[in-house]
Amino acid sequence: MTTTQLQTGRFVRNAVGHCVGGDLAIVETEPEFVFLALVDVLGHGPQAYSTAIEIEEAIRGWTPKWDLLSLMRYLQEHQAKGRGAVVGLVTIEPSTGDVRYVGIGNTVCRTLGCHPRHMLTREGVVGQTMRTPSLETLTLREGELLLLHSDGVSGRFELDQCPQLRCDTSQRAAQRVVETFGQPHDDASCIVARFQ
Repeated sequence: MTTTQLQTGRFVRNAVGHCVGGDLAIVETEPEFVFLALVDVLGHGPQAYSTAIEIEEAIRGWTPKWDLLSLMRYLQEHQAKGRGAVVGLVTIEPSTGDVRYVGIGNTVCRTLGCHPRHMLTREGVVGQTMRTPSLETLTLREGELLLLHSDGVSGRFELDQCPQLRCDTSQRAAQRVVETFGQPHDDASCIVARFQ
């Protein structure tokens, strides 16, 4: 019997010309699962950064992390008078590869591997107008990568276009995705989870 493990990595790059930005990538290990959150605040620079810090504090303070739908509703209320953001929330069970995802806006949650899959992200902006969040699920296959990234990264690439991702560490893979497919005029962020 092969034991599986989950490796994660994250990378955030600010838009060209900015020292800070509005993208945020969170990875937290809980006893039964790994929690991922990717936030892309509207705009760039110090104002977006300030809002990103507020959202990070709200996410880190939220319990239980397993309740992704309630967390997304809480963020909607929390940011009601804020700049607005797009948000992707994920839990992964390392023992089974079971993934749960809730996304609002143009965050992307997808797998790379033999059978690539995209998870549904609902339209809207957290803190402004958004559709009712929905919980999407899938099970990672051994060797697959799960990518959660902002719109600062082009979503139009496959594993064959960047074969180094197959053997990169998760941290290096997240950095490579942003450096290779990121748009310089926008903040760009990526979280990679490798199930093996």
